[in-house]
Amino acid sequence: MKVSKKNLFLLILGCALFSCSQKKLVSTTITFMQPYCGGARPTPEIQADALKAKPYSNRTIVAVSSKGRVDSAKTNADGTFKINLKPGTYKLFEAWRYYKKATAGLAVSDFDKECIKAEWKKEIKEVIVSKMEVKINDKNEIIEVCPWNLPCILESHKPPAHE
Repeated sequence: MKVSKKNLFLLILGCALFSCSQKKLVSTTITFMQPYCGGARPTPEIQADALKAKPYSNRTIVAVSSKGRVDSAKTNADGTFKINLKPGTYKLFEAWRYYKKATAGLAVSDFDKECIKAEWKKEIKEVIVSKMEVKINDKNEIIEVCPWNLPCILESHKPPAHE
């Protein structure tokens, strides 16, 4: 069977176009750190536990492409985040950061405006999807701070610390 140059070119072009639009499965584990927030002096075991990364379970993660496309998925009980993405570069955000909300059920007006804007820009990971591979770069660790130690909160809205 003889294939003309034109047909061969069209076949190669079609394969190239099809593979470029193929999505790849991205799978990564999302974890968080949480310091000890109790009032009593912690035991060594409690201090050690506070230093361990914990799974960011059943939480929404938002993927934003460099072209502004947005997609999201929930982590599972183990903190595993799975999503199918087209080739490109993506930033992963906690949902509250992407949707420009405040943490701990507080109002955005309870926070310093410029400081909270900087917090919203902090992505968790950068994901680079190519035809051949998926590369994941860690960017900012998720740290769930104690309620009296929230970053950017105005002094007038700061809850009292445990003593």
